[in-house]
Amino acid sequence: MISIINIFVKTFAINLLTFYSYFRILGVQKINTNKKIIALILILGITLIDILTNNLFYDITQLLITYLVFVIMLGILSSNKFGISAIITITSISISYTFVYISAILVAILSSFVNRSSINPIYTVLVSCIYFIISFALISLFFKLKRFKNGFSFIKNRSDNEYLDAFVLIINALIIFVFLILENIHSLSFKDIAIGLFVLVIILFIVLQRSIILYQKHKLQTKTLKDYEQEIAETRQKLSTALQEKQKLVKSNHEFYHRQEALNKKLNDLINKQKLSLNSEFGKDLTYISDRLNTLSNEYIEKTKMLPRLDKTNIQEIDDMLSYMQSECNKNNIELILKIECDINHIIENYITKSQLETLLGDLIRNAIIAINHCNNEFKSIMAVFGIKEDTYEICILDSGIPFEATTLVNLGLQPASTHLDEGGTGIGFITTFETINSCNASFIINEITNSNYTKSLEIRFDNKNEYVIISKRIKEINEVNNSNREIILRG
Repeated sequence: MISIINIFVKTFAINLLTFYSYFRILGVQKINTNKKIIALILILGITLIDILTNNLFYDITQLLITYLVFVIMLGILSSNKFGISAIITITSISISYTFVYISAILVAILSSFVNRSSINPIYTVLVSCIYFIISFALISLFFKLKRFKNGFSFIKNRSDNEYLDAFVLIINALIIFVFLILENIHSLSFKDIAIGLFVLVIILFIVLQRSIILYQKHKLQTKTLKDYEQEIAETRQKLSTALQEKQKLVKSNHEFYHRQEALNKKLNDLINKQKLSLNSEFGKDLTYISDRLNTLSNEYIEKTKMLPRLDKTNIQEIDDMLSYMQSECNKNNIELILKIECDINHIIENYITKSQLETLLGDLIRNAIIAINHCNNEFKSIMAVFGIKEDTYEICILDSGIPFEATTLVNLGLQPASTHLDEGGTGIGFITTFETINSCNASFIINEITNSNYTKSLEIRFDNKNEYVIISKRIKEINEVNNSNREIILRG
């Protein structure tokens, strides 16, 4: 009988401490009286059922059923979901076991000073009550610490965040498992240990699953963070450029202000002079002032002229080449537009080397500049596009210059062929271009039907076909000059 009472006191104490820890973890300072009564009745009932069914189930199985009932019961009383309630319950149980065993050690030390020969049979019951009281006192002190008096913030404020779930589950599961082994080390059977290990494996599986989810989330967050960092860097670059442009304008305005005022003074003097007398010098002075105003205006435009900022490929060599070609376009009063619609790193890693791409861009844009300079079109523009067309990566250069001559198209890449050999167009560039295209097994497409302000486009398509394609309305003319019967795919 004394043994049953002792087990009852011990089980009831742990269950009650678990209930108390559960709500303190949530930061609940005062528990509703009705909830206290309901919880007390349920805890009493669970304790009695544990004792009565002690011989029907293995100890581990019985404990698992008890813990499951606790998860459901405490989840209903606290209005928490099953998953959250399970984490808090396991944490509460591990806290209860920890302080109960600390209390047991303290009681064991104290009882060593007592003369046990004079102790009556109720001694064990009294000891259980004493270490229950000490356990409750220690847990109360624990939750009065400044760090924990408002509960476990990483659990109660989790907002369905799973970042700490895995850590909490594994630590508390191990604590409970160790305590159960220590408590029942002399009575545990192989089945008990097997069941315990099975539950631990399930918990580890859940932890592993959540860890994988966390890794995926972290990977996505890292990618998003990198994207944000890149956007911030680009914004900073734009801001820096804007500030430089502002400074340039302020400086130019300051520089030209006094010169403009001097001319204004000269003009006023002439007007006053003209009122007094008419002479031939007035016309000369007026012409002189007009010339000076035109010169001043041109100087101002030149000084305040600013190049639009090109998008960055984030490949230093390519960015440097495009920046250089933009300055060359600017010298010839040509607009250079860059559109990046795909991952250029993918092109370099899979199709063409960095140095080949650098040379290719330089040659194609240089030829486009020459073509535009020999065109009367007021629209002077070159557009470089990195994109994907028909599920294939490609580089496209469009220009508003004159078209190729038919003989140039036929001999392109075979021999130095250029319409303007005396103006920088050696024709060697296209030999290098075709060598690069052949090494990449890419196709070269010249399209003279662009349906836009651009007169032609030159496309390097990485389709693994190595074709030379011309899309033009001059198919007959091109066929007539193709004396070598070069293999060219012509489309109209």
